[in-house]
Amino acid sequence: MSKKDEVLKVVSELCEIHNSAKVKQGQLPDLELWPKTRDISDKCDSSIYVTRSLLLQLVEEGKIIKSPQLYSNSLRWFIKVPR
Repeated sequence: MSKKDEVLKVVSELCEIHNSAKVKQGQLPDLELWPKTRDISDKCDSSIYVTRSLLLQLVEEGKIIKSPQLYSNSLRWFIKVPR
């Protein structure tokens, strides 16, 4: 498994924790529930900078969503909900 695939899997798992009825209806949870870059990098045993780069690639590929602004001084990420 590539590092990018591992990051995508971790984001998916962390978002699954918050897979509430809102998400099932196509709505996203509040930003405070989205995983931080640090949460993802820790689970991947990777630097925060490498993880952020891979997360941005996944945003470009349309697989995850990046928070529109910093929340509590960090970027937040969420798996793209299929429509």
